[in-house]
Amino acid sequence: MNACEIADEVARSKKYSNVDRTVLERICAETLPKYVKQKDVIKAVKKTLHMIYESYIPEESHTRAEAYLSSYTGSDIKTDRAFSASIMALHASTNERLGQAAAIYDYICRYVNAEDSIIDIGCGFNPFALPFFTSLPKSYYAFDICSSTIALLNSYFSSANLPYSADICDAVTNTPKVSGNVLFMFKLFPLLEQQKKGRAFDVIRSLDCNTAVVSFPLKSASGRDKGMDAFYSALFEKGLPSGFLITDKTKFINEMFYVITKGNL
Repeated sequence: MNACEIADEVARSKKYSNVDRTVLERICAETLPKYVKQKDVIKAVKKTLHMIYESYIPEESHTRAEAYLSSYTGSDIKTDRAFSASIMALHASTNERLGQAAAIYDYICRYVNAEDSIIDIGCGFNPFALPFFTSLPKSYYAFDICSSTIALLNSYFSSANLPYSADICDAVTNTPKVSGNVLFMFKLFPLLEQQKKGRAFDVIRSLDCNTAVVSFPLKSASGRDKGMDAFYSALFEKGLPSGFLITDKTKFINEMFYVITKGNL
């Protein structure tokens, strides 16, 4: 079997049917030379997909989120924090923020104002947190590898009457071709580095953003502390490209945030 045929086989699984085809084919092409048996290739591909996608979002999450969105009867969806929390709870990454959502997004919004354009890469369900923002940005470009997430976000933006957009992007191989001045990269850094060493820093370098807010998980998916704080701090601080300055570092219960800016600001 070639990479396309293996991608066909993997895509038949309901778990991975929403993952962008180019992502599937890339992972299959990278994995294929490492194994002799087809079943081992497929197993390894699914392991990677579990790491970068499935572990964050259960199969039923999109269906439930679509139902919440289509049945919304509140007065203003873009300021409704209760509705926002109900959808954020369906994705592991945003669900971890809910206990401190107000504090976390107050912190993030110190670096976002009404004139800013945000580029959110590997966004997941993070854009549903807009009701927690103290100031909504002028533009918001959200990118993810899941087609169902993209469709859901665009429906949400439309319902909120916001001029924002979501689109597919495999950040391992492509950098979004949009203009913005604030980059969000929440918990994405380790996933990019695991797939292609140095890629996360490449994304930061190549996007013409004055400010980047980058976060790292502090606990494993099972809730264990594995020394991730020290490990990711060393990885990020030692590898940060020249020309960027760390202007802030803050920890919450499950997540560590860095704010970096270009040194000539």
